[in-house]
Amino acid sequence: MKLFNQLFNQLFNNKFSYFDQMSIFLFSMLPISIFIGNAAININILLISLLFLSYCFKFKQWDWLKKDIFLYLLALYIFLNLNSLYSYFILYKNPDNLFWYDAGIRRSFLFIKFILMVFAFSTLLKNNKILNLVNTSWIIIITITILDVFYEKFIGHNILGYNNPDLTRIVSFFKDESVVGSFIFCFGYTATTYFMSKNNKKKTFLPFLLIFILIPLSIFITGEKSSFIKSIILFFLILYFFRKNEYNLNYKILIGSLIFLISSIFILNENTRTKYTETYKRIKITGPQTKIVNKFQNIKYFAHYDAAIKIFKNYPVTGVGNKNFRIECYNHEKYFNKNIKFSHKRCNTNPHQIHFEILSEQGIVGYSMILFFLIWFSIKNIKMSIKNKNMYHLSNTGYLLVFFIPLLPGGGIFSTFNGVLFWVIFSLVNLSYEKK
Repeated sequence: MKLFNQLFNQLFNNKFSYFDQMSIFLFSMLPISIFIGNAAININILLISLLFLSYCFKFKQWDWLKKDIFLYLLALYIFLNLNSLYSYFILYKNPDNLFWYDAGIRRSFLFIKFILMVFAFSTLLKNNKILNLVNTSWIIIITITILDVFYEKFIGHNILGYNNPDLTRIVSFFKDESVVGSFIFCFGYTATTYFMSKNNKKKTFLPFLLIFILIPLSIFITGEKSSFIKSIILFFLILYFFRKNEYNLNYKILIGSLIFLISSIFILNENTRTKYTETYKRIKITGPQTKIVNKFQNIKYFAHYDAAIKIFKNYPVTGVGNKNFRIECYNHEKYFNKNIKFSHKRCNTNPHQIHFEILSEQGIVGYSMILFFLIWFSIKNIKMSIKNKNMYHLSNTGYLLVFFIPLLPGGGIFSTFNGVLFWVIFSLVNLSYEKK
């Protein structure tokens, strides 16, 4: 209740301009739009972009066009569009159709929304009062979501009545998609570390610390194994930063409590235990004498990975273009592998692994551009966050690196759902760097 009171008091006791009011509303609504679906996400980002451009026209704020980050993202944007046009007209030879209806061309063209969002964050949220209100909204939303995940786990449905037929997974407010773990992983750490870095007093610090502990625990019970592994890695990275900066915490008790809670749920809840042991069981049944590669034949993602690798080998320079994995993988002669158990199910919307997705669709050229940019951007932000002892800045930068962990399943940075999660945090990292 205290957070609600603070939110309303700040809204009504501060004189905000029209741009400030709209920024608070639109950025606060980002998590809600993600719950609603892709159309709502795109509308929200479009409105943020229009507000940002209106602000730039009114106050003649165009210096962001000269920044190295914008120039690099612009180069990537040009490459994506040229590569999509190449795959459409040359690789797949579809000149008789209206090329705008090609999903890959649309995705490449609309990537501009993420570029504008990066600079909308650094421009419209540079006022600390506005950023504070947005993060207050986010922490309220993420707390409700975490509580809803526990409610669904132990009651059988969430507070709106949604439930997953697969009892080992949780849908929460996403109704029919098991992606709430990825959502919590994105907004949970950024919102909690924002307030933890600002509240050193025990009374104000402890509530956010509790939410911080519940983040990996709630992701664990969603059954999203990849998100859970990533969340644990980031959890310990943040804890290490706590230790280095001498926060008044007993880390042994903190870590011990988390391990105890996870272990208890694992032991006592059969559905959770089934979810987290299924991968091991699938590997185990192949037999001790099986070759290392073949031990993963019972894991469906392995067939996607195999197809993506073969696509990259066939088109190593530029790949097959945005969103064309789903088309290319259907070529039976090229990509069916009789040694892969689920090779007949190798096709999907994407390979479910970010490195394989980029390599197969953008080739070594696009992969090198993205990887170089990520490494360069991350290094300079890690240096800045350590120099300033800014836990919030370091946590968000850590998210970007964990997002790109090889082999673990996960979505890419060009899709709507996974893309907005990545670019929201990227934008916050850039905002922290520019504010220094």
